[in-house]
Amino acid sequence: MGSYDVIVVGGGPAGLSAGIFCAERGMRVAVFESGSFGGALVSIYPGKLVLNYPGFPSGIRAKELAELFIKQARDYGVELKKERVLEITPQLRVKTDSAQYSAKAVVIATGTRPRELGIPGEAEFNYADLGVYYSVTDPERFAGRRVLVVGGGDSALEHAVELSRVASVTLVHRRGEFRANQKNVERLSRSDVKVLLNTEVEEIGGESKVEWVRLRSAGGELKIEVDAVVLAVGHVPNSEIFAKLGLECDSDGRIKTDAAQRTSVPGIYAAGDIVSGVGHLELLVVAVAQGAVAAHNIYVELYEPYWA
Repeated sequence: MGSYDVIVVGGGPAGLSAGIFCAERGMRVAVFESGSFGGALVSIYPGKLVLNYPGFPSGIRAKELAELFIKQARDYGVELKKERVLEITPQLRVKTDSAQYSAKAVVIATGTRPRELGIPGEAEFNYADLGVYYSVTDPERFAGRRVLVVGGGDSALEHAVELSRVASVTLVHRRGEFRANQKNVERLSRSDVKVLLNTEVEEIGGESKVEWVRLRSAGGELKIEVDAVVLAVGHVPNSEIFAKLGLECDSDGRIKTDAAQRTSVPGIYAAGDIVSGVGHLELLVVAVAQGAVAAHNIYVELYEPYWA
């Protein structure tokens, strides 16, 4: 059984930040990730221009920023392990699809995944490039197509504006106003995107791929022809691996922590979008800060330095 001072579960910004700050303190740390190191920066938004991360006033591409995180983690001696974590125990044992490990502390940074609408036709076409997507990694793939984007947050508006440069785009939002920041709303108003507010998608249909959607608004039902549907309707926590751990979570399944990023189970911390909290912001800068806070407090708890 492998042994570490700290095991971090999740290789996104929060997890990599925790790993970097743990290693900087001289602790032996491993970060486990079953998908892509860099998290959503690489798997969902690789081409996105990140404009709200301090230090990059002109913005930086998400994938490029992720590569900088990964490089720093490796340079600091963090072990990046491409293994799927299956279970975490109260005894700080971590079981993966390859082996079992022990640690003195564990940081859960599993983040979130795109929310599904659960409407008819969604599951039928959300794989094998059949027409239903939850993110846009390469807008050029949609060139010349009729695309329906669903959602009212920043991701939905950013997707719609970006796609409008190469495709015919309609944006549907179930409410009468957007929850996105004002800059994205202004960018949308200057674009060629057709906007339908107070409108919901009720069904996605087609023969062997997406061909139409059925919408409903106060004015009644509408069926329009589309080639692709992008569902950007929020995220749900990746909470399956700690379901049996007994962590205190909120009604959405996000982990409750204190100011030190400690969870309700001794020795287990959490950071990033998996964390609950009033007014919690799903921003890179917040995730990175929480990873640093968790690492700092793990060091204080394990080594009790005089200055603490």
